[in-house]
Amino acid sequence: MLESNAIPTIWITNDVRAIDRAVVRRFDMSIELPIPPKEKRQEILQNYSADLLSQEAIKKIAKEAHIAPALISRAAKVVGSVREETADTSKAFEQVINSTLKAQGHREITMQNDELALPESYDPSLINTTIDLQKMVDGIRNVPSARLCFYGVPGTGKSAFGKYLAERLDRPFLLKKGSDLISMWVGGTEKNIAAAFKEAKDEGAILVFDEVDSFLQDRRSAKQSWEVTQVNEMLVQMENYEGIFIATTNLMDGLDQASLRRFDMKLEFNYLKRDQALKLFLDEVKGLKIRKPSPKVQAQLSALRNLAPGDFAAVKRQHRFNPITNALDFVERLREECSVKEDTNSHKMGFVA
Repeated sequence: MLESNAIPTIWITNDVRAIDRAVVRRFDMSIELPIPPKEKRQEILQNYSADLLSQEAIKKIAKEAHIAPALISRAAKVVGSVREETADTSKAFEQVINSTLKAQGHREITMQNDELALPESYDPSLINTTIDLQKMVDGIRNVPSARLCFYGVPGTGKSAFGKYLAERLDRPFLLKKGSDLISMWVGGTEKNIAAAFKEAKDEGAILVFDEVDSFLQDRRSAKQSWEVTQVNEMLVQMENYEGIFIATTNLMDGLDQASLRRFDMKLEFNYLKRDQALKLFLDEVKGLKIRKPSPKVQAQLSALRNLAPGDFAAVKRQHRFNPITNALDFVERLREECSVKEDTNSHKMGFVA
């Protein structure tokens, strides 16, 4: 029928892989219509939502990579029909979209504060590495591509620095976690990995894979064939990617050996030095409007081992529902954060100099 049909016909499918290859090659032309990049999704939301969405809501919904134009138009139609009975149309819009995303097997969108936003007090000088990070930022600004591996203990600011780099270079920031990429279907994870690199390329974004050890485990220890194919897909995508890619991991020793040579730079993020910890402590105390700590309290802070920026962030989150009363209370809570860590530097005293 395809070869003999004289009537111009358009065939539409949501999954071209479900069609036999012998059939596909008989079409005169095959055109892919992917979900638009983030900037275009934002434009579509702006056009269809009228005044149903705030600018903040438009930006956050547009970040979801599975938002198709049809989903936007249908959500706008539903919310528009009940807007008189709806106090918060942005929330209603979110609920309609989330119900469809969930039914399709995708994660839901949250309209809470952007978890990727850097705190106002963010300071890259408080990252303990072996190189000058500012010089690295300036160097990356002058090259079209870079493959970086940030490794080290949790909470040392690996992913946050990726966000800082994106802001300094005025580039979109695309963070992918295991929950975004790991699929229950055979071949699904590889497809999601490839889609992430394609999305970053289309948007000109800095791509960050958080906890990349989930996808780059040493193939010599693989027990299932799909464990090998996931690593293979990652390696191929890394090799061919021409943008800026950052992989973060807490488990450097478990990465596949072939992946290590594909990184242009492997940079370790360590615990805070003594002066870094003190500076961050004083900045946070000032931000919380707590009385300046006495020299004795500062000395107690300096006695703590294995402090990371993530510890300060955790204590600040506690402050929302369990207010910090004074500087000494702040130090005690930091001490508790340190006490639950696995001590990987038991032979060292104080901070890493």
